[in-house]
Amino acid sequence: MKKILCMLLIFTMVLAGAFALCSCEGKAAVIPEGYIAYENKDLSFAYPSDWTKNEGSTTILINPTGVGNNITVVYEAKTDLYEKSTEEELKAIFARSMNAYGFSVSDFKLSQTKNDFVDKITKMTCTTTSTNTTTMRQTMFVVTVGNRTYTITVTESTADQELVDTVFNTLETFD
Repeated sequence: MKKILCMLLIFTMVLAGAFALCSCEGKAAVIPEGYIAYENKDLSFAYPSDWTKNEGSTTILINPTGVGNNITVVYEAKTDLYEKSTEEELKAIFARSMNAYGFSVSDFKLSQTKNDFVDKITKMTCTTTSTNTTTMRQTMFVVTVGNRTYTITVTESTADQELVDTVFNTLETFD
């Protein structure tokens, strides 16, 4: 009788453990070698492990030289502007902002996309050129989490598609 009771108890514990595992949320992003996770209470993504993180109202992730490619993370009050605006409308808004800093904007593209972890990502890409002919490629990923809309901007003064792809592929939100 004790053996049967022990076996029943073990079976119950195994079954309970299996149900507990089934209730876990989806998979987490795998951080590639040479990268580390940027995390706040709402989201995470991978960035190069040798970069410096400067946090404040805007978080800036900077490569070791301190110049060139970088990632900025900013948020604003929740808005559906990026999801509902047309490409022309967003280009005009972005261009006005960049023009104020002496940059022109070209090759602006807007798309609504998703990755393995986030169902709604607004992706904007463009080339910005300063008056002294410095050219940068910018890729912005916009996600809303709770009452905040985040923009993660990857700025490339030197092309680095792996960096852009890694940020996109590892971007997760925590609702």
